[in-house]
Amino acid sequence: MLKIVVGAALALLSASCELGNLGLYLYPQAASPTGIQEDRTQGPLAGLEVVGYLPSYKIPTLEASQVRHLTDLVYFTLAPRDDGSLYQDILTPEKVDFLRKVKKEFGTRILIGVTDHNRQGALATISKKPLLRHEFAVRLVAFLEAKGFDGADFDWEYPRTEDLDSYAELLDEIHRQFAPLGLRLSVAVSPTRPLTRAGYDAVDRVHAMIYDDYGQHSTLENSAAHVQEMVDQGVSPSKLLLGVPFYGRGYTNHGPAWSSAVSYKTLRQRYQLTPTQDTVSGYYFNGKDTIRRKVEFAKAAGLSGVMVWEIGQDTSDDSSLLGAITEARRHLATPN
Repeated sequence: MLKIVVGAALALLSASCELGNLGLYLYPQAASPTGIQEDRTQGPLAGLEVVGYLPSYKIPTLEASQVRHLTDLVYFTLAPRDDGSLYQDILTPEKVDFLRKVKKEFGTRILIGVTDHNRQGALATISKKPLLRHEFAVRLVAFLEAKGFDGADFDWEYPRTEDLDSYAELLDEIHRQFAPLGLRLSVAVSPTRPLTRAGYDAVDRVHAMIYDDYGQHSTLENSAAHVQEMVDQGVSPSKLLLGVPFYGRGYTNHGPAWSSAVSYKTLRQRYQLTPTQDTVSGYYFNGKDTIRRKVEFAKAAGLSGVMVWEIGQDTSDDSSLLGAITEARRHLATPN
């Protein structure tokens, strides 16, 4: 069934829509007519959520008004310890204050990223022990409630095959602690490193890391194929968010290497880019038109929305990719 939906969704995108520009808005003034105000009683604009990751070190350079485009902001990131506690050194009082301000100003949910880039690290230790799983979940709830945050996002790169079942049990334990309090639980997953169906069932949202393919690393066609992969792996489309990159990678044999990644903001500073452009000087990236088409695809395919890595790589003028996401959502929400 979804294969038909994905094919139909791509067919609908054979031509780009002409969408209006988004006006500028400066934080922390009161919301302007062009500001994005998500109505929590009616759901997000066009029924599409927008989740943006923000690394801790990008907060000082971020124009905070960019957060107005998001339904959810993932503060990236805290690390777990083997005893079930969290390293919190990077969550300084100044950064907590920033997160609380954007939540209050824009109604954005704030999720705390919990990351482990060690395949046999703390999450492997915690997942294997039922008592420690419970203690970790309880501590995480207490932390979120004390800070006034709305949930947690897990990015484990990557659990070993033998740890997938215990990781699903950890996510299930966390969700059972979160659900009565209305806290959200999400995971960031690559289709090349899938979770079990039980793992996907245990969370509220799955953030699809469908970029960094070799060559032109995040085309619409590649993204559609990866969406199909993840649905086949057991992810419900209604909880899946299509990941989009706000950076380019080298893609030619005679230019920058694939390992060379450059932010969209930097590409804009170096080159005169047009909205239809996705390549420049050996780099492949997602320009405004491609971003709009991906939003339209997410809607047509019945996905929950789009996810961005990461918003600190965006511009804040009329070339903004977050602005392009909002333009597309607004267009989709407007009756014909």
